[in-house]
Amino acid sequence: MPELDKLLEEMLRQRPDLDGEKILQLIEEKKKKVGAGYLTDSGAAFLVASDLNVSLEVVAVKELHLKDLYIGANEVTVIGRILTVSPAKNYQKKDGSEGHYRRLTVYDKEAFITITLWDDKTGCIEDLNMTPGSIVRMQKGYVKAGLDGRPIIHIGNRGSLELVVDDKDAETRIPSIEDITQDITAINTPEPNLVLTGLMKSPSRLSKFTRKDGRPGKVLQIYLNSLTGNRNVRVAVWDNELISETDTPTNAVVRLVGVKSRLSQDGSIEMHGNEGTFLQVISVQKPYGETGSGRFRVLSIGKLKAKESGGSSASLLITNESSGFYTLVLKDEATELLPSIENNGLIDCEFKEISPTTLICTESSSIRLLEEDDESFPNLDNITTKVKDIKESPSPLMVEVIALSRTTSQNILTKSGENITKSEAIVGDETKEIKVIAWRDLADLLEDIAPGQRLRLIGVVPARGFDGTPELQVKAYSQIERIS
Repeated sequence: MPELDKLLEEMLRQRPDLDGEKILQLIEEKKKKVGAGYLTDSGAAFLVASDLNVSLEVVAVKELHLKDLYIGANEVTVIGRILTVSPAKNYQKKDGSEGHYRRLTVYDKEAFITITLWDDKTGCIEDLNMTPGSIVRMQKGYVKAGLDGRPIIHIGNRGSLELVVDDKDAETRIPSIEDITQDITAINTPEPNLVLTGLMKSPSRLSKFTRKDGRPGKVLQIYLNSLTGNRNVRVAVWDNELISETDTPTNAVVRLVGVKSRLSQDGSIEMHGNEGTFLQVISVQKPYGETGSGRFRVLSIGKLKAKESGGSSASLLITNESSGFYTLVLKDEATELLPSIENNGLIDCEFKEISPTTLICTESSSIRLLEEDDESFPNLDNITTKVKDIKESPSPLMVEVIALSRTTSQNILTKSGENITKSEAIVGDETKEIKVIAWRDLADLLEDIAPGQRLRLIGVVPARGFDGTPELQVKAYSQIERIS
């Protein structure tokens, strides 16, 4: 978008009877009246210029940023990267003839916007081999309000959509689809225009139905597991012919491009896609239950649990060279090695995979402790943070804090009639305060915490409590160290 100073200069040149302060006042009034959160200073300046019969077309020759588009703009030129492309649809023109239109979503580093192509322009997507991730330039478009009040760019007879190639500045300036990709469980609030990855553990299920107006519809239901945790999320993709007809293999790591999150009736997050949503298979994992081996760094060592029927187990937080986090469960004979295993130590391990992020080892001979370090593996310093920097994520953290309250415990009766223990304490550092929570048999890790006590919380996971406030959750592999 042209800088506001340049717009003011041009307005004053054409209207010398006004002064800069008066124009700035009109811009602020315009933003308050019609901005609705979508109007920048420059966008408001164009509307004010129109009210004053001032033409800013000369100033606006340069490409606009998507965030600066405003409803009513004409002859706009913008550049962005394609997120999604929807199939072409038919409509009836005023003269009774048949027309065509299709929509795509593009984005830059600051905003997303919908583009509508009309009639002859709908075929340029295939003609120029445009796909999600392609950088495109839209020229001589006009902007109207969509049903939600947000601006939509329309490309008609006078406009054009062209593929941008060999533009290093645009490639660097506009994030790639990979850059905006998130793990599916990183999303906890309703958001549009998401790119998510997850593991497809079970086959998708296609359902067909008839809408109230008699039109047929279909929805493909997919359950995706997190790549960094055990949580799974439901995804519903509506009326998407391409994805519905694609045979995606079980255990595929997929990228879903162009979905939105929303709250389900029970308050959980679910994802929804439409006819423009794109599914990409990144890789296919081996089935669970297979054996494997690898080298890992031990970050945290959970408490040893003895079973009434005999045997014991303990959970360890480990990471591989690629910064992937896993829970390693040592059972029975393998727990004999616990006294020799240290935080930040490296191990070679033969294991059985029981989930994307859970490995199990039952024999002491399956684990070898390594004496030499390997700096290519992440260590505790890499997961250490301050309280103010904690963000909701399935990735475990280490934080050094001071206890600000005593531990409080309560028994909670679940819907299934089970009575479980919940313990919590408030902790903080020099940046902020936060609550740490432990459930069931992990509650005793918080026993006897007193105000003023220095603690090192290793392998705790950020979450959001029932009241919506951030908290740290103790896991089976977590350690709570008292620092003297």
